[in-house]
Amino acid sequence: MELFEEGAKVLTQEMAKGGWTVVQAWITRVFRGAEAKEKALGELEESRKDLAGDAVSAEEVEQNWRTQLRRLLREDPEAAAELRALLDEVAPRGAGNVTNIARDVHGTLIQAGAVHQQETRYGGDHIDMRGIEAEGGVIGTQHNHGDRRDS
Repeated sequence: MELFEEGAKVLTQEMAKGGWTVVQAWITRVFRGAEAKEKALGELEESRKDLAGDAVSAEEVEQNWRTQLRRLLREDPEAAAELRALLDEVAPRGAGNVTNIARDVHGTLIQAGAVHQQETRYGGDHIDMRGIEAEGGVIGTQHNHGDRRDS
């Protein structure tokens, strides 16, 4: 992934999360000169309005910022070092895939890099209580893992 593409992706993800002050700070770090900063902050405000009003998709906003950052890096090669430093702060290389939840979550949300399941074998003293009916209240936790007896 090219630097400008990575920058646009991270920038758009932060916008979608609502981190506008963070994004504004990034823009003022990467874009140099009063005119360039003012223009970029104006574009940022347009992106904010677009995302808030659902006028355009996050993908469209990201594409717009790809164009902006590609143009910036072509016109100001020194901005690449600042953009790389900024990206290393917020999304270090080699950190794996990052998924951001951009809206409120109602219910259960499980987010994991890798989920491994392994079979549990009991050794030593273990009482198999399957099929037992209790007379009265039972205290404890029931785990129904199916029949794990070796055939």
